[in-house]
This record gives sequence, C-alpha cells and structure tokens, in this order.
Amino acid sequence: MRIVVISLAALALILAPYSTRSSAAPMSPLDQAKAELNTAKTHAGFAAASDSLNGVYQHTGHAVNCLVGPTERRFDKKWGNVCEGQGNGALKDLKTAGAKGAAALKISEDAAKLGVNVLGMKDLAAAQTGAKKLGGMLDDALKAIK
Repeated sequence: MRIVVISLAALALILAPYSTRSSAAPMSPLDQAKAELNTAKTHAGFAAASDSLNGVYQHTGHAVNCLVGPTERRFDKKWGNVCEGQGNGALKDLKTAGAKGAAALKISEDAAKLGVNVLGMKDLAAAQTGAKKLGGMLDDALKAIK
C-alpha cells in the first residue's frame, strides 16, 4: 500500500507541469463567438420547447446574455451567465474578429433585438414562436462565420 501511495505521489509530481491549461493556446475571438452562439442557440431551443412563459423567458434570457455579454447594458443578471468562460459576449467577440465575423455580427445583433422582444411578450405561443425564430437566426449566424 505504501509503495502505491508513493508511486502515485511521484507520478503526480511528474505530470503536474503538464496538467495546467496555461500552455494551451487561448481561443480566438471568432472561436469564442462560435462557442457563445452555440450555447445561445441551445437555450433558444430550450425556450421554444418550454411549456411555460417563465421557461421561455429564462432560456431566452440566457441566449440574450450570451449574445450581449456581461458588460453590455442589455445583460440581465437575473438570467445568469451560461456563457461564462466562453468569451466576452458573441457580439463583442464578433466585432473583435473583424471581417471574418462581419456577416454573423449583423445577424447576431438582430437576434439580440429579437430576444429582448421575446422577453416582453405576454402570450406563450407568440413567445415560443419568437424563441424558435431566435434559434434559427443563431443557426444562420453560425453558418455565416467564415
């Protein structure tokens, strides 16, 4: 038993320099935007499938927050930041990406506006339809990334 513990401790010391992420290349703004758009699209799908207005709001709020990022005025803390650690908000990351993200940026800006509108809807069916359209726009934004 003592040999196993010593061997595991020695192995941990040997592998420690290789177990950190500090040597990994940081994600580019375009890759960050892709991650955020994918997460937002997933939550738009959850919103469209929700059977309650609160569920539509919650997941649409997640999608909007992924798009705008935590430093933007449309970010609503009550929905949380399901994209934390993925980037700075898809809109900001697409702007930083320049020409490669330009087409996706326009679509994503329109998607953020739609998401905010969905959050103000009072009819479940209309909100679900809006969330479904939001998911389609996010899919289009992902396809537009060069």
